[in-house]
Amino acid sequence: MEKLQKLDSATKHLDRGLEAAALICLVISVLGAIINVFLRYVLDMSYQIIEEICRYAIIYGAFLYVGPLIKKGDHLKMDILQGFLKGKSKSINNLLISILLFAAFVYLSWACIIWSLSLLSLNVMTVSGIMLMFIPALAIPIGMLLGSLYAFIQIIHDVYILRYYKTTEDETSIKMETGSSNQLV
Repeated sequence: MEKLQKLDSATKHLDRGLEAAALICLVISVLGAIINVFLRYVLDMSYQIIEEICRYAIIYGAFLYVGPLIKKGDHLKMDILQGFLKGKSKSINNLLISILLFAAFVYLSWACIIWSLSLLSLNVMTVSGIMLMFIPALAIPIGMLLGSLYAFIQIIHDVYILRYYKTTEDETSIKMETGSSNQLV
């Protein structure tokens, strides 16, 4: 359990930084929307770039927070199956889900990097014609790379849980306080 706490504390600063960045993106989006509403309805002016900044700030915030969601166990997963599994089979299922998640993130990272670079090489612009489409598209590979990192950390976590799983029934299960839910030792 001590090794799991060290693993979690190693990413604690990154988690906080990503959470702060996601909140900043949300604030930028809300403030931009307020400014744009004021400009449109009070001053009778509208700027497409402000709408784009609002939209892309939300996208950046969502993709930046992918990693901490994986660590918390709040990402998409099959909860129906989890309810039926008990003990070691539940830990094996968690490990398989983490491996699949990691493989998906690695593949999507590669595909998104290729896609983003093609947007950059073609000089594709956003609707406003002011911003390169590469800038908002870069949020996706960043999020996928962060997801790959956190999915890999989750694999290490799940392997550790599985490796040190206690099979005797008379021992009490201790819920892990490492940020991920429903893990037993």
